[in-house]
Amino acid sequence: MDCQEKTKQEKLIYKGRILSLYNDDVILADGSESAREYVHHNGGSGVLAVDKEGYVYLVEQFRYPYREMLLEIPAGKVDKGESAYDCAIRELKEEVGLTAKSLVDLGLIYPSPGYTDEPLHIFLATEFEIGENRLDEHELLNVKKIKFTDALAMVEQNQIKDAKTVVSILRYAVANK
Repeated sequence: MDCQEKTKQEKLIYKGRILSLYNDDVILADGSESAREYVHHNGGSGVLAVDKEGYVYLVEQFRYPYREMLLEIPAGKVDKGESAYDCAIRELKEEVGLTAKSLVDLGLIYPSPGYTDEPLHIFLATEFEIGENRLDEHELLNVKKIKFTDALAMVEQNQIKDAKTVVSILRYAVANK
């Protein structure tokens, strides 16, 4: 059965700095009508950095919607005119202080397709130089260097809950069996 929906009317409800909220009218595949609320986000990039000794570099930061500290791969939003690759290189340097020589594409994920159209690109860095991070204004985080096997165990024990980080760690584990 074809389940595709067609947009009847797009209605912008709110436009912010990093996202917009829409409440669109749609026509369903069976011809009936409904509404779809969603958040538009231009997208982001994240990087799983793994060094030669088998350590990963994660960031720990407070995430207000969950009211808790989360462990995540370094990541950020793609700026207008910036490629996902360049964003990943920039965020790795800004948040962790690592300058990657190159990145391997680990794929595109949709972190929460029930309410947002955000595309999130994930990459792997295995060759990099270590330097100083340069956080954005009001960006507060702790850099954590964790043995990859420990990070994988933290995913298995639901201690790492961030979707992009879980996917990155599991994809790397599968590729390196």
